[in-house]
This record gives sequence, structure tokens and C-alpha cells, in this order.
Amino acid sequence: MERKVMNDTFAAYEHANRNQGEIEQSGNCACFSCYSVFPATDVGKWTETTAWCPRCEAYGTVLGDRSGLPLEQEFLMAAHDHWIGPQEWLDTLAAETQLIAASRSRQLPINASATPKKNAWWKFW
Repeated sequence: MERKVMNDTFAAYEHANRNQGEIEQSGNCACFSCYSVFPATDVGKWTETTAWCPRCEAYGTVLGDRSGLPLEQEFLMAAHDHWIGPQEWLDTLAAETQLIAASRSRQLPINASATPKKNAWWKFW
């Protein structure tokens, strides 16, 4: 089996989608969303023919060793950065989103004289 070049992150996307046959023929798999490496038999959830990661439940990020792509962390991180975004950027985005959500949940209603509902449906965090 031909070993792909480490920076071939374009191929990661191709092998992470519609990959049930490839996963079922693989011994090990890896997820470029959470960087986990696990036995192919751990994959139990599919949408159509695309695997879900059994660790983080990401969809379209699971690679099997049958793909010929490296399952090492360095390659998984490169594929993550290419297709999902750099982790630092995602962490910053998540923190900003949390701040916005927290500040929105504390705002007064449009009619300031109205009493806000104690358990409003949008206050889920």
C-alpha cells in the first residue's frame, strides 16, 4: 500500500467521507477532529456510508489505515488545521461565543418594565 505524503491533507477529506468499505477493511482508525486512534471495530455509527468518530462523535473525520494515509498525530493535526481550522482559533471562537451567549442571557427584555421569565427557553446554559 502506497504511503501518502505527510502534507496530503486533501486526500484526508476524500478518505473521511463515504468510507464504510475502507473502514471495514482497516485494522485501526484515527479521527482528525479529536486525534484519537482506535480499532476500526469501534466505529459503530454511520450516516449513509460515512463513519462517525466513536470518541468525539465528529462526522466525516475518521480515517482508516486502509486509506494509506498516516494515522500519526502530526498528520491528524495538519488535516484538522486544513479542514476544521487551527485549534487555537477554535478555542478562541468558543470562548467568544460563550461570552456573547452569557451576556445575551443577562440582557433586559425589550420592554424594560416587564419582568423577565425565570426559566426562559433560551437560557439553556
